[in-house]
Amino acid sequence: MTPRRAPAASPAARGTAAVAVLLLLAPLAACTEETSQAVDRASAQSSTPPSGVASPSESSAAPRPVRPTATSTADKKLEGGGFATAVPGSDAPDRKVDVGPQYAVSDDLDIEEIERLVAAVEAIAKEQRVGDPLVTGGSVAAAVGTFGYRWFADGTVAPDPAWVAENIRSEEVPILGSVTCHKVMLPQLRGALREVVARGLAEKIHADEYAGCYYPRFIGRDPAKGLSLHSWGIAVDLNVPGNLRGSAGEIDRDVVAIFKKWGFAWGGDWQWTDPMHFELARLVRER
Repeated sequence: MTPRRAPAASPAARGTAAVAVLLLLAPLAACTEETSQAVDRASAQSSTPPSGVASPSESSAAPRPVRPTATSTADKKLEGGGFATAVPGSDAPDRKVDVGPQYAVSDDLDIEEIERLVAAVEAIAKEQRVGDPLVTGGSVAAAVGTFGYRWFADGTVAPDPAWVAENIRSEEVPILGSVTCHKVMLPQLRGALREVVARGLAEKIHADEYAGCYYPRFIGRDPAKGLSLHSWGIAVDLNVPGNLRGSAGEIDRDVVAIFKKWGFAWGGDWQWTDPMHFELARLVRER
């Protein structure tokens, strides 16, 4: 049997078929592009160093700059823009379970010495009139607000000047002196530092190793990782040289406990540690 050959399509029919094919392929191409971008993001995330291990770039890099100052946006290459819709939960995507303040007592202290130290701390605290914090139950995201921003090739951002004028303040706090932070966080930072002083631990925080609070940028200066909480002025980096990423950190653990008490989360609890970093996790006020 001789197979029948279909008659040739007219030019008009061929044109209609071509248009139909293009319409079907267009969404598929968009989907392929989105999939490629997702794969790129996943690949970047998978390169994050594991717990306790600093990447070569982090381990060999110099410590973060101390007291960074704002650079004129006129000197930067503008890359794009966006809108921060809410405060991220943390500067670290995966965190260990926060077990709360942990105090350690040296094994060679006898009970009399412990009682003497407790009495001394209570006396200092009473003299300094350090208030105990009370959790308010309010939302950090709602309290600090949202803002539009521009971002630059160096990974920094420029929040809406109106939001900055409304929320960012420079004030004096114990130990560190003048700091620039969000107005919502300043009372809690001041309360934590006052208690550090009252407990005789002021020398455990090194003012010359403070690396800033309000420092608008992406986490790791990488737009794919989202905005750092420093962009809202609700995180501080303390004692930088001895507390680099991926290390256990040298910062005094009683200082850490005090900051947790005053509503801060500590980067030393993260799976990939950042022990210099304290960020606002909940709102508290003095009783």
